[in-house]
Amino acid sequence: MQLRLIRLLTEKNLYVCRFLDAHVLHRMSLKDSVWGVTLLNNELYVLCHGRVVNHVEVYSTTDYTLLRCLTVPALRKYDAEDMAACQKDNCLYISDAGNNCIHRLLPNGSARTWKLPSEPCGLSVTPGGNLLVTCRDETQNETHKLIEFAVDEEKLIIVHQIVLQEDILRPCQAVQLTTGHFMVSQRGQSGLCEVNSDGHVTRIYDDSAKLNCPCHVTIDRQDESMFVADHDNNRVVLLSPSLQFASDVIELTLPHRMYFDHMTRRLYVGHGCDVTVVQL
Repeated sequence: MQLRLIRLLTEKNLYVCRFLDAHVLHRMSLKDSVWGVTLLNNELYVLCHGRVVNHVEVYSTTDYTLLRCLTVPALRKYDAEDMAACQKDNCLYISDAGNNCIHRLLPNGSARTWKLPSEPCGLSVTPGGNLLVTCRDETQNETHKLIEFAVDEEKLIIVHQIVLQEDILRPCQAVQLTTGHFMVSQRGQSGLCEVNSDGHVTRIYDDSAKLNCPCHVTIDRQDESMFVADHDNNRVVLLSPSLQFASDVIELTLPHRMYFDHMTRRLYVGHGCDVTVVQL
């Protein structure tokens, strides 16, 4: 990533603002809306809300040609919320909000389904290779949770369950940091915060460059800077590890799903029926 570093003196402290040298490498236009993008075995997987059923389209990351199309029979139209890839277990996970399920999809197309006690929405994979699910509770209790799962002998096992504090009202997705804390995105203005293992907020995003519905986050694991899909502001932004605004990355209409490949320094952004590949 080529960056221009400028030191800015504020009233209280000195910090570094980073400006990205980014350009669009490729843009893919699909027939269906995109609800997940990720990489597995150097192939690009795109989760689509199809006109009949949900499906996953698999593309080459060299010339972006369509290689194959996978379906999950148990996944109904419009029920899919997000998708994440686990390199360790060589599989994909898809959250099924309509049926309170997690589907595991292998590269050969075989699938397995596990039932959850509440509605799964955003997904990510922890640094240790476990599945992190953001779960919403739309009942009167409104107890939203982060649940970390491991897969052992075809069973989905709860490793850690975190009840989010009550003022986190509409969580979308969470990612785990190397500190063990979690970055949680939520719908609404400036809805990005860090929580500890007890679900209590330890930091919030509070910057003059306001976010509006930051619905998805992907981490650059080299330095833990964060790419955020600032959905209602029609852009993707970069935040520093200390949760400060660093730079605009790209302007796109309603970005809502992302994946960052640190090996190639490419950011894949799903927006509408398109996937835009940004080279950093």
